[in-house]
Amino acid sequence: MSDRNQGSVPMMASRMRCANRGPADDFFCLRFQVWYPSPDCAIRTKFKTSAACLDCEQGRFNLKRHAAALRDARFRFPDED
Repeated sequence: MSDRNQGSVPMMASRMRCANRGPADDFFCLRFQVWYPSPDCAIRTKFKTSAACLDCEQGRFNLKRHAAALRDARFRFPDED
């Protein structure tokens, strides 16, 4: 074991910028360094809502993982006034 990893925090966790993790957060985004629910990542990937997410392997993995749920999902948008 190297001297760099002698503390109580694992090496990977010490490199994470965001250690805050909510109860529904099951996914750590390497690009944005944040925890959030993996279905959100799948939605961003499927609907291309963020330019930074367009070429992301994690997003493609999450999209495959949640494909069935997204296929049956119905999204409601507020009516425009």
